[in-house]
Amino acid sequence: MYYSHILFDLDGTLVNSKETIHNSFEYALKKMKVSNPKILDIEPLIGPPILKTFQEVYGFSLDDARKGYEFYLEQYVGNGEMFRAKLYEGVEETVRTLYQEGCFLGVATTKNETNARKIIDTLNLDIQIDRVYGTYNDGTRSNKKEIITDLLEDNDVQSLEHVLMVGDRHYDIIGAKEVGIDSVGVTYGFGSEDELRQAGATHLITSINELIAIIK
Repeated sequence: MYYSHILFDLDGTLVNSKETIHNSFEYALKKMKVSNPKILDIEPLIGPPILKTFQEVYGFSLDDARKGYEFYLEQYVGNGEMFRAKLYEGVEETVRTLYQEGCFLGVATTKNETNARKIIDTLNLDIQIDRVYGTYNDGTRSNKKEIITDLLEDNDVQSLEHVLMVGDRHYDIIGAKEVGIDSVGVTYGFGSEDELRQAGATHLITSINELIAIIK
């Protein structure tokens, strides 16, 4: 199978944003006066939409979740936390190789689209900003299937057998499956190998460099 269209998740796939997300969540929880705002394990909270996390993990109402999200953005965006995330080793070189091979490159993330585009814009990556898709500013289009579908439809991508979704959580793998495209689970991110395997990843890799062999 030859893949010509490669879609990447952002957090846990292209960038290691663990510390930046951890700091922003704790900042928001303190602002919301949660009794124990310390987060011992941030990794399960990375991947799902933030509004959903505030509701399902912390029991916030939708209104309170929105307030929490505003505080999260106050730290993440306003205080520049999001720009402290670093590329994983090999990402820059791998993306450049795929670009030089003529691949269509995009990003499908549940992160706020505006912020995702700002992050990609500051990194030395060969990915067009208008091919970075995420959640809308009002919190809608937070489902991975919707995000991938819109990215493909807006760019008139019709041959789904040549499209590959690369991500680190089961949300990425399931979203790809629902759209009808193959997927690569990266085990160096925030999801476990078991999680990715059970979700039905088409391929598993331990380093982003291994993606080149799959593409070809």
